[in-house]
Amino acid sequence: MANCPTITPMSRRWIQLATFAAYLPSAALPVLAERADAPGGPLDPSVLVVPFCLAFAAGFALWGRVADRVAAERVIVLALGLAAVSGAMVALAPSEPALIVARALQGAATAGVPPAAQAALARSRTEHETGRALSPMMLAVAFAVLTGPAIAQLLGDAAGWTVTALVVSCLLPLLLAATAARAALIARGGGPRRTAGTAPYAHPRGVYAGWIVSACVLAGHWTVLTRIAEAVGADGLGHGHDWTGLAPLTGALGLPLVVLAARAGDRAGPRAPMVATLIAGALGFALAATASTLALFVAAAGVGLAVYWAYLPVVAMQVQRSAGEAARGRAAGGLYASMWCAAAGAGALASLAPSWRVVLAGAGLSWTIGAIVAGRAFIGEPAAARAEVAAAPATA
Repeated sequence: MANCPTITPMSRRWIQLATFAAYLPSAALPVLAERADAPGGPLDPSVLVVPFCLAFAAGFALWGRVADRVAAERVIVLALGLAAVSGAMVALAPSEPALIVARALQGAATAGVPPAAQAALARSRTEHETGRALSPMMLAVAFAVLTGPAIAQLLGDAAGWTVTALVVSCLLPLLLAATAARAALIARGGGPRRTAGTAPYAHPRGVYAGWIVSACVLAGHWTVLTRIAEAVGADGLGHGHDWTGLAPLTGALGLPLVVLAARAGDRAGPRAPMVATLIAGALGFALAATASTLALFVAAAGVGLAVYWAYLPVVAMQVQRSAGEAARGRAAGGLYASMWCAAAGAGALASLAPSWRVVLAGAGLSWTIGAIVAGRAFIGEPAAARAEVAAAPATA
């Protein structure tokens, strides 16, 4: 990939921060919904979740196409600027209807960052270093999701809704947009990537397989998160005590798996690590569905919540390696759209389930289907490596 632009170490950190800034408002602000000083508050948390998620999912396809035609840093800076403006609208919204509109605009704006960031990072290394290139971005997503609620809670208690929403939604995007030129995202000589039309995918089956697996994984993961409080609450396995915050935290134990899975995918191809990841998660959710004690539930469900983070760099690697040089942004946009659309649809379906046990069993089934698709359609071990292994006995 000698014709690919070189990304400097400083600009890699800039992309990580841009990814963190894009995901932080989605995870942070819903915890403030019940505050009396929120616009129209106290609010149902869905007011802050649903408009953002729907617009976030809808925006990926458009932004992904833009990322294939315009230099990555310009797309990210534009998205960050729009995110800061819409974030200010969220913070200063005079009423609940205005907040809903502003939150949707915020989701549509921040959707521009992930496809452009993923495409730029994938272009910065060779095909067999894709996992290594993408894993820092996935760690940024994880930190935003895991730390966002705590950041918003601390700021909200100290400064109230308006200041917290401004800090969470606007401060980092503005700083990053202002320092984009200094970060030198694309080194001189790389130039913007423009295409005359919509370029075909190099391996369409591989791209679509990545989207399907993502839909299966997010559907299962999201439904578990929506019903986990029921399982570990006072009326569930908590037996009079509320342990709602305990089980999700076990997912943080999976953060090292981001790097390990990415490296494994670079060495052996995305198929083996993805299948292993999804089988482990499916077994964890299935065991949790039958758990009779809190400890067993937390341990089993925790496996699924932890290995989720291993899935992220591997599926991104699969999609980027299958997309081809001229369609990376569009492929990434479809990947993120499949994630969020599946999460929204499955979350609504899970609300109709008669119990949390049915939801956990369904999550295990969904991940099993994803493992089957990955086993049949994901990229396997590089041909050169297989040839070396086959030739080894003959040369011994």
